[in-house]
Amino acid sequence: MLVRKAAIQCLEELFVSHDKADSAMDRFGASLDDRERRFLHELVYGVLRYYYSLEADYSRFCRTRPDEVARMALLVGSYQLRHMRVPAHAAVSETVAAVLQLRPKAGGFVNAVLRRVGENEAPKKLKPNQRAELPKWIYSHWRDDFGAEQTEALCQALKEVPKLSLALFVDRKSWIEQVMAAGIEVSAGQLSPYAVLLPAGTDITALPGYAAGDFTVMDQAAQAAVMALEPLNPSGLIVDVCAAPGGKTALLAHRFPAATIIAVELNGRRIPRLMENLNRLGCRNVQVVQANGGVLPLADASVDAVLLDAPCSASGILRRHPDAKFLHDEQSVAALSRQQAELLTEALRVAGSDAAVVYAVCSIHRQENEQVLAMTGLDWHSTRLFPAEAHDGFFHARRCVDQQRVL
Repeated sequence: MLVRKAAIQCLEELFVSHDKADSAMDRFGASLDDRERRFLHELVYGVLRYYYSLEADYSRFCRTRPDEVARMALLVGSYQLRHMRVPAHAAVSETVAAVLQLRPKAGGFVNAVLRRVGENEAPKKLKPNQRAELPKWIYSHWRDDFGAEQTEALCQALKEVPKLSLALFVDRKSWIEQVMAAGIEVSAGQLSPYAVLLPAGTDITALPGYAAGDFTVMDQAAQAAVMALEPLNPSGLIVDVCAAPGGKTALLAHRFPAATIIAVELNGRRIPRLMENLNRLGCRNVQVVQANGGVLPLADASVDAVLLDAPCSASGILRRHPDAKFLHDEQSVAALSRQQAELLTEALRVAGSDAAVVYAVCSIHRQENEQVLAMTGLDWHSTRLFPAEAHDGFFHARRCVDQQRVL
């Protein structure tokens, strides 16, 4: 009952107060033990992954519109009934018990609706966006931009639990052999020479080299963006804008050990974790600077390379962060696109004419991809990776050098 109560509270915090799911789970799950916290994570993220089909399921049996607590409870209960091996009687009774703790008057209503859900099959007729588990606006944009077949494939990938991807800073072949000898499934990633893939839920603390800082968690699609940065002077000055939590900075530090790397981060609350990660990963050639990426404390044309991993709507990583599809709408994506263009303009200012510049976002919306690049008036070599079994959705673009602005 306590876990289901926390799940209802977390979801209400997300949908009403627009708080991130991880933050809500940290707060409402603080008193839970490890097993209970894993259950909480499954309930909250499961509901967010399958929200639209769950809503279509229980709403068939609602004569009146439920209040927010009841609505969250119906989602939590329906998820257990449709996607978990929880006995139906336990899914209903424990969820109702949680509701009685939060909104006693809603208990009878939630009980009646969940019993109807359990007694009937899931609805077979769903709207296209409900089958895709996406808001209508995202589904429509992707269908128009990428076509129905590609959209269906990437939406299916977004429903899957992603593999654990690491960036490895020791010899990959030897490390893989050690892990396989321990009976753990592992394979080399194809998008980066540093990438290895393991089953979801693998305990990273049990892997060889964890304490020594031999690896960091980082999807191989993000690693591919770092690999796209190729400065002409590998021992020069490299700037990583919006650097926290530090995975890409660490990969840059290991790729270019002779370079001086400046990790720029605006949010002071994220800097301690950034520094802790860089220290753990043995990054001795990095300087952390707290600054606004839109107003960098650097002179014009003063650096050899810039990596800008800009704030975005996270549409490419919805399977890892399914709350993102509820935290952003068309207006917020438009605002993010303007911010991304401002950050990229500043990155280009500090980059020399021959400097390498890579723009990256974990979104696959064209508005945050090609449309941002078009604002610069420059030519770019871009790569969009759609979500797939082996990697997240991601977009990165490398500036083509030795050119003038197109006016």
